Parts: sequence; C-alpha cells; structure tokens
Amino acid sequence: MKKLDILIIKSFLGPLLLTFSIAEFVLLLQFLWKQLEKMIGKGLETTVILQLIWYISATLVPMALPLAILLASIMTLGNFGERYELVAMKSSGISLWRILRPLMIVSFLLSGFAFFFSNNYMPIANMKMRTLLYEINTKKPTVNIRPNAFYSDIDNYVIKIGAKDEEGKNLTDVMIFDHSRDVGNSSITIAKTGQMYSEDNGNTLVFNLKDGYTYDETTDAENFYRSPLVRLYFKEQYIRFDISNFAFSKTDKDRYAGHYKMMNITELNANIDTLTKENILFNTSIRNNIYNKLYSSIVKTKISTKDTTISNSFYSSYAKLPLEIKKEIKNSAKEKINSIKTDIEIIKSKDENDKGLITRHDIEWHRKFTLSAACIILFFIGAPLGAIIRKGGLGMPVVISVFSFILYYVVGMIGERAAVGGSISCMLGMWSSTLVFLPLGLFLTMKATSDSALMNPEGWVRLFNRFLNYFVKK
Repeated sequence: MKKLDILIIKSFLGPLLLTFSIAEFVLLLQFLWKQLEKMIGKGLETTVILQLIWYISATLVPMALPLAILLASIMTLGNFGERYELVAMKSSGISLWRILRPLMIVSFLLSGFAFFFSNNYMPIANMKMRTLLYEINTKKPTVNIRPNAFYSDIDNYVIKIGAKDEEGKNLTDVMIFDHSRDVGNSSITIAKTGQMYSEDNGNTLVFNLKDGYTYDETTDAENFYRSPLVRLYFKEQYIRFDISNFAFSKTDKDRYAGHYKMMNITELNANIDTLTKENILFNTSIRNNIYNKLYSSIVKTKISTKDTTISNSFYSSYAKLPLEIKKEIKNSAKEKINSIKTDIEIIKSKDENDKGLITRHDIEWHRKFTLSAACIILFFIGAPLGAIIRKGGLGMPVVISVFSFILYYVVGMIGERAAVGGSISCMLGMWSSTLVFLPLGLFLTMKATSDSALMNPEGWVRLFNRFLNYFVKK
C-alpha cells in the first residue's frame, strides 16, 4: 500500500468515526424520546437503562453506518478539494478513480461488516431490546394507564380513565370492562371519580371508585328473561387486581423468538418455505372440501320402495316432486351454499394473512442486503459530491448528506409500504431506493471525473440566462 493510500484512508476514518458517533447519538435520542414517557417513574436500575441503551444502539448500526459513510466521504473529498490537495493529485497524473480506490475498498469492507452484523447480531439485539422494553412497559401499570386510552395489559380486564392528576392517584370518568367470562363487554363498571394506588409492595392494584354504576348483562339462558340486565348503584366500591406478575424480571427471554425480525437469512428461508407449504396444504384441503360439497348428493331422501312413481319422478323432474321433498331440497341447498360461502371466506382470509406474513419475511430477507448496498450506493453519491463541492467541515456537507439520506430513506419506505400492500413485488419495493440512487451515483461520479462545474452557481446562472434569452427572442 502506498503512502497516498494510507493518507486517504486516515483522512476518511477520522470523519467516519465522528459522523458515525453523531448519527448513533441522534438516532438513539430520537428512539429514547419516544419511549421516555413509558420509562419515567418506573424506578429502573442504572444497569437496566444501560442495557437498553446498548441494545438500542446495536439495532441502529445498520441505519447510522450508511449515513456516516455518506457524510464522511463528502467531508474527506471536500477537505481535499478545499485544501487543493485534490488538484495536486490530479496535476501529478492521478485520476479520480485512483484516488477513490482505497476509499472504495474500505466502503466494500464496511458493507460486508454491515451485512454480517445485520444477519448475525441484529436479530439478537432486536429480541433482547423488545423483551426489555416489554418488561419495562408492563412494570407499574399505574404509570401506564393514561387518560382517554384503553389499557388492556391486565388479564381479562380493560381500563379507561378520563383524566388523572399530576400524582396519578385521583381519577375521573373511570370505566372498567370485565372480560373474565369471555363473552365481550357483559360487565361494565362506571364511576365519576376514584383513586388508584398499589398495595402489598406493588403486587396489588386498587381502584377506590365513588358515585358509579355496575352494569351486568346476564348471559345465562336460564335467567335471561327474569333479569337480562342488572344495574347496581354504589357510593363507594373497591376493586383489586393482582399484578404480581408485573414485577420487573428477565425470565421470558424467548417472547419474540419466532418473530421475523429476530431471524437470520437461514431461519427466514426455512420459515418462508414452511409458511408457503402450509398455505398450499390449507388451500388444497379447503378446495377439496368445497369440491366434495358441490358434487355430493344434494339431499338424501328416504322414499318408500313401494311408491315407485314418486321415486322415478324425484330423479326425472323436480316439478313433479311433492312439496315436502321440494322444501327439503331447498333447505339442503341453502345449507350447502352457506357452508361453501363460509369456506370461501375462510380460505380468502387465511390466504391473505399467510401471504402477508410471507411478504413480511421476504421484506426482512431483502433488508439484510439492501442495508449493505446502501453503504456502497451512498459512498458513490458522497465521494463525487465532495469532489465537486470542494467544501469540507460540518457545514455544507452535513446539509447535503442529511438531505440525500432522507431522500434515500423516504424512497425506500415508499417502496417497502407498496410491497407490504401487495402493489409491487418485495424485490422491487425493497430495492427501489437502490434503483433510483445508483444511476444518480454513477452520474455524479462521471461528472466528478470530468471536473464538471455541476455545483458552481455561475454555471447555473449562465444556463438560466441562455434559456431566458431564447424565450425573449421567440
């Protein structure tokens, strides 16, 4: 390796580490800001918070690394251009491709690292992060119960409150839905005011309700006509919930083990094959069932063997059959039609759900490669932009790199949403940003190698004046 290559790589690694740290920090703050409300007041230990930050940081690496490569490449080539080092290299007979060669090697290595990391470590980090977030969110439900929102983390109960004070103790417009009988909203308790607090070292959640009603709809057929709806008024009532299982613990490590975001490429391929085979088998069994219903005997009617006239007329002409047999045939036909319609709805719903889940697996499979491709694509955008702009530092390069990355990310999100909705294929949706930005990167690289004044304002002013003069003459 020549000294020039070492100089270029050293000039690139410094901005890369700086921009990667900044990108990680900004993305981490954005994520924590969304989860901050769920974490405040939980009394979490410092080690738990540090573990959560570590896992979140690991999941953000594939997003922060392409942004860091884009920004670092712009800064490196911009610094070379601003200090006239790029001009000195070209004047000595070194082409821009030769200058970019060591940076291209580093970018390809970083791309391989991004693929290895997203395939082997991202699933583990995602699983531990989601498990830890679930354990944090379910701790202290008094903090999680928010005004005008349904809270359903307590088994067999749904709670909704209108408002609560700053301490989170005094409540208004309390509604508690009892689903313990598994028959819907058959039992509802409504109170104007109340208090919420915990007892027994946080293992019991207590609601002290005042001025309310309990509505209980009878589901027992024996007592339905005698008392179909019971309404009880109370001045004060205590309702206690056992929340001992809400204590912070780390026992359920495999809660998200089967999720597609927690799998590597091998596991995704195996899961896609399994889901596809199950979908085909289910559709085949339902179709066979429908076929048997369509081509089976419409009705089995017992006709006396003595009355041969009726027996022959049953098979020869429907109009000659007795009225009772006609009714029996109609009822049987209606039953079979309804049964077939139900089977068709089941197969349609099941097929849509299966295909949606398979699509999610396909998207996650392609994501392992698109994140690595983003490192290379954004490098071929950032490096020629830096050579054209010839501005270093954190001013113009930051603005251009952030704008380019947001545009790249938005195009990718639009393609992913279209793939999830079934409008386009998963491959086209996940590689849409690459298909858009790869020609742009090649165009910028060609302009940079030919010393084009693409970012020179004077050139754009002259071009605008030419168009203006042309229209004035016309």
